[in-house]
Amino acid sequence: MATAQLPPSIEIFRPGRHIDDAGAVHEFSDADVAGMVEAYDPAVREAPLTVGHPAHNLPAYGWVKRVARNAAGRLVVDAHQVEPQFAEMVAAGRFKKRSASFYPPQHPNNPKPGQWYLRHVAFLGAQPPAIAGLKDFADDAAGTVSFSEGEPGPAANPPHPPHQEQSMTQEIKDAQDRAAKAEADAKAALDAKTAAEAEAAAAKAQLAQFAEQARRDRHAGFVSFADDQVKAGRLLPKDKDAAVAVLETLADAQPVKFAEGGATKEVPPAEWLKGLLAAAQPVVSFGEFAPGTAAPTAGSAQGLSDAEIDSRARAYAAQHKVSYAEAVSAVASFTA
Repeated sequence: MATAQLPPSIEIFRPGRHIDDAGAVHEFSDADVAGMVEAYDPAVREAPLTVGHPAHNLPAYGWVKRVARNAAGRLVVDAHQVEPQFAEMVAAGRFKKRSASFYPPQHPNNPKPGQWYLRHVAFLGAQPPAIAGLKDFADDAAGTVSFSEGEPGPAANPPHPPHQEQSMTQEIKDAQDRAAKAEADAKAALDAKTAAEAEAAAAKAQLAQFAEQARRDRHAGFVSFADDQVKAGRLLPKDKDAAVAVLETLADAQPVKFAEGGATKEVPPAEWLKGLLAAAQPVVSFGEFAPGTAAPTAGSAQGLSDAEIDSRARAYAAQHKVSYAEAVSAVASFTA
């Protein structure tokens, strides 16, 4: 947010007949006003911006950087080092009147004797803002001349009623309180947003961990199921990895619906396939047969391990150019 500033070329005085705040009449020509411009030198004595006409040690709310004349021949000033809160109040119309104070040509404190010299520019119409740390402007007001904008004479700058001063002070305090609250609310909102984002990130990471663990558990379950089917002879060893891969693919598929016994059933594809495999007749029978019993039928293997059956079946299939299933049946017949 940009810092408030006073506008350039603020009019403070004009040539003509004026009555100062003490009631004395003064005539100022165009040459007198031009002399004010020529005389002003901030390096020698810089005129402050004040609220009211200070006598001793009243604070400066800014400083006059330059004095000039505008196209209408009036005296104007440019200010700098202006307190932002004071500039905001001026912009809000709190100080609608201005008053210029000058050192007369023969005043003992005049830095440029022989010419009118700007002493300060007073802003009138409101209670001064309570700003700590302002620079003081110490000067004896005796013998200086001040001209207030508006009606001439002492009544042009009447004192503010106490209730008005209290109202202005309270208004400033309320504005400061509102600004502090707005800043606190903004910080609280930012903290809440940061905490919410951190919580969401943690929840997302935890969800990813749960999903990965569930995937691992599911895969382990499919491997265990396939091992059980191989041991039971319902699944050939060579088909174990393929069965696990198919089950993994079907696990993410939508449930299938079908009619059974006059009712509609809905079953996950992977579970349906597991049930089908578990209910199937063994492809290979593993067992021992006592002497004198009937010879094992094709597809049985007496006294051989899964690995031995698989190894012999692969060799038989390669030698006789038959399928793996035919080779397993042949191997079982030979070992019967």
